[in-house]
Amino acid sequence: MKMEKQRTLPMKEFFPSLKELVKPNYLKAMWPVAGVSIIFIALAAILALLNSNIAASLSMTMMMVMYGMASPVAILFSLLEIIGIVAIIAALAFFYTFFGVATQYTYQDKMAHPEQPVSAGSIWMHYKHLRKNQVWRIVLYIGLFTFLWSLPLNIVNALLLPHLSGVAAVYTGWAIRILNDIVVLWKSIEYSQSYFLYREKQPQFLGQSMRYALTASRRFMTGRKWNYFAILFVLEFLPIFIWTLIFGGLAFYGVYTATYVLTYIGIVLVIVGISCYLPVVYAILALYYNKARAGMEMDVLFKDTFKPVAELTGEAYVHEVYVEKQPKEQPSPTVKRDDEKKHEAKKMNSEAKS
Repeated sequence: MKMEKQRTLPMKEFFPSLKELVKPNYLKAMWPVAGVSIIFIALAAILALLNSNIAASLSMTMMMVMYGMASPVAILFSLLEIIGIVAIIAALAFFYTFFGVATQYTYQDKMAHPEQPVSAGSIWMHYKHLRKNQVWRIVLYIGLFTFLWSLPLNIVNALLLPHLSGVAAVYTGWAIRILNDIVVLWKSIEYSQSYFLYREKQPQFLGQSMRYALTASRRFMTGRKWNYFAILFVLEFLPIFIWTLIFGGLAFYGVYTATYVLTYIGIVLVIVGISCYLPVVYAILALYYNKARAGMEMDVLFKDTFKPVAELTGEAYVHEVYVEKQPKEQPSPTVKRDDEKKHEAKKMNSEAKS
């Protein structure tokens, strides 16, 4: 389906609207968002460290099993521990994704109802009412399709690099990696509006495939990808990058000079600063969608996507009767020969008359 180029949003128009949206309730939004983010990062880091220690001990256990100094059951227990930790990290990641979506919906409602604050209570309300079984399918579809788009380059990388050596291998590996990052970024931008478009048509998604939200997002972002990237680069990436560069540099200086207090201070300030800036990030995402969708027909974005309700309920097939296909009758060879003889006789009669 070919979409017309959509209206882009100029930076000078977007920034004042963002400031007006974030500034009145920044502190109320900052405490829950930054708090949940810091807890999530801390738990994920602790579990990842624990997982790495178990993986290191697993290699030692395998060696001990080879020499008869340990039971093979110990390997099984270590594997189960690793799988359990990975499952916990995945569950935490899903929870944090739901929390981020709820925060974006809160800012979206803030634009529709200015009297509503963006606070821990309003975010929690949206989190409770979130249809998590549908949202997590959107998350999985985004991950799956992004992975499939990047898979060909990964296959080329795996097949090509073993046959190269030296500088050629280094440059080829970097080139493929950069191309792969571009593909992932491009597809991430295309699917970036899926959660908002799903919310627009949430009742119609009952029983439908959640990939339709991704299809609508691709259509929504037609002609807007560079504009969206520019806004995110200036208002989201640059502030975080500069903050990380300053205090990440402080942490590196602490490692370089063996002043580990500076290292810990730098790491803590990087995490806290980014976490405190996240309300602005969520506000940017919600504000861009609301401004970009103004005047758009949502039905056009979802055209030829949803299946009819009769097909979903099975009503369309209740009175359907199966009829076997009848084989076509083939004329016998004898009939063919008789027809040929008649045709030849007519031809001879016409020639005799002439």
